[in-house]
Amino acid sequence: MRSVQFGRVASLLAIIGLAALAAARAEQRVPGLTGIDRAGDVVQARQLLMSGIEEEMQAIDVVGGGKDLPLDDIKANAYRINLFLAAFPHLFPPQTKPSTGPDAISTAAAPEIWQNFDDFYGQVEAAAAVAFEASQVTEIAPFRERAVKLRAACDGCHGKYMKVEAPPRP
Repeated sequence: MRSVQFGRVASLLAIIGLAALAAARAEQRVPGLTGIDRAGDVVQARQLLMSGIEEEMQAIDVVGGGKDLPLDDIKANAYRINLFLAAFPHLFPPQTKPSTGPDAISTAAAPEIWQNFDDFYGQVEAAAAVAFEASQVTEIAPFRERAVKLRAACDGCHGKYMKVEAPPRP
């Protein structure tokens, strides 16, 4: 009697496993999973987002270097960086890993992102928190401190997770 029940349970588990596998495969073909169908577009989206972050950082870097700019303006920059960084790590699905071959996607993302995704995610979250803190200060001196800290967070993440290739020789 036990072997019959065990057989039924094993059969049921096998059916559930096959259903889960089928669902997982079907999920890969669901419209809207842009990492699967449009990996190049996802890479471009994260590059555009990073360009936006760097544009917002220009004024913040000036303040971090010692020059005063209108506090409300640079606080707004810091707040937008916080928003951008909140979205940024979600643009790294496995389908956008650097690869080789004829279908390879050009990306500045280093393979270490996917090897140490939790660390990458944590570094981005920490930078977003610094940007948010900067957006909440009421005086230029504490903003300047956070500006320097934010640049260091950006540079640290880039140093670890951004692949920079030398330009081709002429």
